[in-house]
Amino acid sequence: MSAYDFGEALTMSGTKVETLTVVSENVSNIFTGRITKIERHPNADKLVICVVAMGDDERIIVTAATNVFEGAVVPVAVDGAVIANGTKIGTNDFRGQLSYGMFCSIEELGMNADLFSKEITEGIFILPDDTPLGMDVRKLLWLDDVIIDVELTANRSDCQSIIGIAREAAATLDLPINDYEIYTATENDNTIEDFLTVKIENEACPRYVAKMLKVKKIEASPLWMQVKLLNSGVRPINNIVDVTNYVMLELGQPLHAFDYDSLRSKEIIVKTTTDKKIVTLDNKERALDESMLMITNGKSPVAVAGVMGGENSEITEKTTLIVLESANFNKSSVRLTAKQLNLRTEASSRYEKGVDPELARTAALRATQLFLKIGACEVIEGMIDVYPQAETLRKVNLDVDWLNSFIGISLTIDEVVKILTQLFFKVQKISDTIIAAEVPSYRQDIVLREDLAEEVARIFGYDNIPKTIMGGETMIGGKTPIQKYADDLKVLLVGQGYYETLTTSFTSEKRLKALNTQVDKNLITLINPLGTENSIMRPTLIGHQLEVISLNYNRKNPDGRFFELSNTYLRSKNSNELPREEKMLVISTYGGDDYFELKGMVELLLEHSGIKYPEFIAGGSDFLHPKRKAEIFINGNKIGEIGEIHPMVVKSYELPKRCYVCQLSFDLLYKGAAIDNKFVDLPKFPGSNRDLAIQLEQDIPAAAIERIIRKNSGDILENIELFDVYTGSQIPDGYKSLAYSLNFRHHERTLNDNDINPVIDRILDELKTTFNAKLRV
Repeated sequence: MSAYDFGEALTMSGTKVETLTVVSENVSNIFTGRITKIERHPNADKLVICVVAMGDDERIIVTAATNVFEGAVVPVAVDGAVIANGTKIGTNDFRGQLSYGMFCSIEELGMNADLFSKEITEGIFILPDDTPLGMDVRKLLWLDDVIIDVELTANRSDCQSIIGIAREAAATLDLPINDYEIYTATENDNTIEDFLTVKIENEACPRYVAKMLKVKKIEASPLWMQVKLLNSGVRPINNIVDVTNYVMLELGQPLHAFDYDSLRSKEIIVKTTTDKKIVTLDNKERALDESMLMITNGKSPVAVAGVMGGENSEITEKTTLIVLESANFNKSSVRLTAKQLNLRTEASSRYEKGVDPELARTAALRATQLFLKIGACEVIEGMIDVYPQAETLRKVNLDVDWLNSFIGISLTIDEVVKILTQLFFKVQKISDTIIAAEVPSYRQDIVLREDLAEEVARIFGYDNIPKTIMGGETMIGGKTPIQKYADDLKVLLVGQGYYETLTTSFTSEKRLKALNTQVDKNLITLINPLGTENSIMRPTLIGHQLEVISLNYNRKNPDGRFFELSNTYLRSKNSNELPREEKMLVISTYGGDDYFELKGMVELLLEHSGIKYPEFIAGGSDFLHPKRKAEIFINGNKIGEIGEIHPMVVKSYELPKRCYVCQLSFDLLYKGAAIDNKFVDLPKFPGSNRDLAIQLEQDIPAAAIERIIRKNSGDILENIELFDVYTGSQIPDGYKSLAYSLNFRHHERTLNDNDINPVIDRILDELKTTFNAKLRV
């Protein structure tokens, strides 16, 4: 079947295939050739003329590559060839010398240059000396290979290997699975005991298998092994390390090879240690603590268990004896150690999800077989296998009648047995409807009958499960009043040209400090954060809104209007209570608008919500400009704040010079809103207008004057409008004149001077008493 059909089949059986990618799709007509002669180009100092033998063909290639030499086997793109970037190769004249093709580099072959050393990537790719001549490079380097990228759930640790996916494929397609060779020679004695002993002193290591081998020669591994590693995203290193990586990819069991002489000991002890540091294979010094499991030589650590080996036992060209470790480690121990060291490896990623303890011995024997096959080592007879408590296989009972009811299908007991047998379970019939399934050791995710039901369902085919209409009574869904109010506000803001944003609920102490405010002691810190940048639950929406502005501004968007309605989080004052989640509405703008534009938007929002007479009083948080900010009150209760962003915060967040934000408590908005709109008759009686000009000190806000006017007007004041602010020659220094238009109306009769004059007098009396303000005539 095609790779696409295979991927589709795997996906439908529960092993989700993300992508299918050909290694190098464009490359064609590139063959292997040996350089038999090299001469200097007579007319160019940097060019050489190479004679290349390609089996039955011989041709001249002119090149500027400096790493070619006589006898080198190289990829040759002949006339009509296509390299990875789509360029077609032909015959070219280089200063009077025809070149019938070109040599190819890793990049031109379309291979992943990140998996090769700098020396290899900067020149022509030199192939192994025993490479057949005239061979198509697509076949030689598996450039036709389709890489299938599979997304695994955390419980399917058994699928982190080729054999694991092979089992899934065999079950999906109902085909047999091919076996693999392991070392099976009869060992007459246990010579390994003359070299080594192993002791486990911590239960975080359930099993430790060791095998010893004599190294013949450390060199590059065979090309077939290198290609498989490369296509699996692993860089080939040498024949010893490559075998350990190969087996890890093939079987899912991480292996590690120690230089025996570098151990400086005849014993390996698995334990925690009081040593404070170790230099790992990546040449970095790592700080240790007593919670970390180590592989030691009895005195000092030589590897971080399940994560990475130590530099002090690294395989080198001088290595003559190796100790092959195939061990099993507790997944929680490895995960915590890798996190503390900030070091995640291919090995740790497998141990973290759980590795089958029964695999340790098999993997050691498989690696031994490969060492012998490629001629890298000779075997020292014997094996050390420390396995204090061997695990017993689980058995799970399954009632077929329950299974059919649970899934909604109708299978016979024989059909269920066949499916589970395809999945490599050993199945025994207990009665006409009940079976017992023995779970393979590598299926650590199978514990309950529901797990077996899922296995049956996915192989039976989710698309084969009959479609049925849900039974029982259902309720008609609907949104609550508060949800409808939230939607209403969003519609209003979008209609005014604002874009809704959605940001993460996490933040960091650094980002909060950038808001020019003290970090709240009631912050909720995460126990297991996704890094320091996401270690705290956000107490405010302002920081994320500023990041949105910064992102847009730095992407050359000249202006922007944004809003977000989301939760903020603070620790409850009572330690026994859950944290407080408060829904907030944040509105922001930059570029085209100023403070008053945003204030107008907020007033429109409040008016739309039926909230009358909001007060904007100078003040607010430190992230706002000290002279351009206000707190918003409704009936004496603070519901939020508005203002221009402080210059220091502008610098910290890389914002435009002027940007403006408003943050409102959604809960208080909802409580103050008049959601139910009621019809009111049009007025039958005429209104009466009065103009009132007040002279007062310049620093007194107009909002305070308006508050006194409303307070003393009772029910007859219909509207108030500030229509003039004047300072000039007729007004003393330090004073200003505010002129208001007042509209009075009674709904049951026509007003006269006897109704309005007392109101005006009360207003003027309180203004004089409170602010020493007077009527300007």
